[in-house]
Amino acid sequence: MSILNKYLASLVTASADALDANDQKKARLLTATVGVLATIFMWSVSRSYPSILGDPHGIVSTLVIVLILAAPFATVVSVAYLAFPDIRPGEEAYGPMSGYLRKQRDDKRWKIMVIAGMISAANLFCMMIASNIP
Repeated sequence: MSILNKYLASLVTASADALDANDQKKARLLTATVGVLATIFMWSVSRSYPSILGDPHGIVSTLVIVLILAAPFATVVSVAYLAFPDIRPGEEAYGPMSGYLRKQRDDKRWKIMVIAGMISAANLFCMMIASNIP
């Protein structure tokens, strides 16, 4: 189980780094669109087969929950980076203000990741409520 957790953590980190590139507006827009469509698809499958979330054991259930969490997460991160891009992409600040600017950028990234995680968890929670899972 720890190997799966390490793999998922590296996958999330790699996805966040890929979504963080400034010159990929088309890729972010595509990711947001695919994420919205995947979330709609998962909601339709969840409403059609409510027992898919009922089995708390097994690798298939873990995979389903990861997929349910991943699509809204990628969508929120993509939309957030589209809405709040870095001011000067590609420029690295030097001098006395460089630490402040780097901290501001890192704070923005951290807030985006936390909000994306909260929205993904809320999506899973709402899906479980809609499927009548206790």
